[in-house]
Amino acid sequence: MTLKMTLICAGSLVIVSCNSSEKSASSQNDAFGVYVRNYAVEITNPETGDKIGMRQIRDSIFVDQADNGFKVVNRKWRSNDYDQEGWVSMEHSDDRPMPTFMASYDETSASLISPENVSGPMFIDHRNGKLFRDKSKDVEYLKTQ
Repeated sequence: MTLKMTLICAGSLVIVSCNSSEKSASSQNDAFGVYVRNYAVEITNPETGDKIGMRQIRDSIFVDQADNGFKVVNRKWRSNDYDQEGWVSMEHSDDRPMPTFMASYDETSASLISPENVSGPMFIDHRNGKLFRDKSKDVEYLKTQ
């Protein structure tokens, strides 16, 4: 009788531990992808205050799996409706993208954390496919891939 109970308990533990590790692995796997935020800002002449036009900005965060966690890359592009330049990289602008960094995934808070503290934690809402740059969740990025 005790042997049967021991086998049943051991089998239950194996099933529970396998299910929880699969859940953990799938949450981490759901973290990588491309997250995009599109927004527009009005551009004014700094001397006169007159409106020049509108600027469209595409802010993308690429989260890729790496050897020891995730590699987070930010790219920004802009397009002005008042010139013919088309989409231009914002790498050297005042509102440039954050630097590339390595991050680990914290399962309990669903966040990407940079050990070098390059960026504060980024929070991931797996259910809605969103990434937030900080705890306030004011700025959201939608997962595209």
